[in-house]
Amino acid sequence: MNNKYFTIQQASEGIWAAISVPGSGSLGNAAIIDLGDLTVVVDTTNLPHSGAFLRQTAEQLTNKPVKYVVNTHFHGDHVNGNQAFMKSEFISTVWTRDLLSDMGEVNIDLMQQNTQKLINSLIQVRSQQRGPHMLTEIDYDLSVQKTLYDAIPSLRRVIPTITFDDKLVIKGTKRTIEVLSYGGGHSLSDAVVYVPEERTLITGDLITNKTIPVMPHGNPYAWIRILRRIQKDLKVDTVIPGHGDVSTPDRIPDVIRFLEETISYVSKAATSGKSESYWLDQGVLKDYEDWHLPQYFRWNFRWLFNSMLIQNNR
Repeated sequence: MNNKYFTIQQASEGIWAAISVPGSGSLGNAAIIDLGDLTVVVDTTNLPHSGAFLRQTAEQLTNKPVKYVVNTHFHGDHVNGNQAFMKSEFISTVWTRDLLSDMGEVNIDLMQQNTQKLINSLIQVRSQQRGPHMLTEIDYDLSVQKTLYDAIPSLRRVIPTITFDDKLVIKGTKRTIEVLSYGGGHSLSDAVVYVPEERTLITGDLITNKTIPVMPHGNPYAWIRILRRIQKDLKVDTVIPGHGDVSTPDRIPDVIRFLEETISYVSKAATSGKSESYWLDQGVLKDYEDWHLPQYFRWNFRWLFNSMLIQNNR
């Protein structure tokens, strides 16, 4: 089913990735899994509209209604489409369920105010840029945020009802999924979905493909530990990342390297005596300038820099 929000890539037998079209508003990737006797969707994109297309696509590909929806974490670009799946059962970690529940009903005015602040910030950052890649990526992001702003009045919070701590297994007639959590790294609580028969891993934002990982409010040290455990524990041939195209496990060391180099870079900056603005003027960390969402390096830097300054002054 053609739509403007995502393209479908077959990741492996019975598993499809819904890869977000840049600037469309869907932002986060999703996945569709045919277990044989039932269908599972992992994450629901950033908009009710794209979530509706995702549900229709899943039903068309598998010829079955969607029985379960897994939310890998609580960020809007992975859960805002939940309301398009009201006949499905929702699965998440206990923490993710509690985080979504604690947010309460959507506060339309406040969410639009915060989205408008982000739009204004992006416009300001754009005015200071000259590089064509950065300008293109910011323009995509502006389009996403403006689309979200318009959709906010129709947003409804959907809270998962099936929860787990470390592992939940769903057996189908053709394949099995293992919903796993090793704690929080990208967010306060992250889950992945592993399909052992197809050696396929759907990762939420713990793994991205040549896309700047978003760090604020997560724990980059725990994130690295989680990725190393995934490398050790799971036999993986195919990765459906939270952002970017379907890939191989080679993306895992890419993300580890980015996190380690960012921690090292910001640690040096925090003890240099130079101001935050001096370091922000240096731009994106070398070797990552051509990744998607380069504008988010600034927010990563600012959050980690100030966290380290507080730690150093204790």
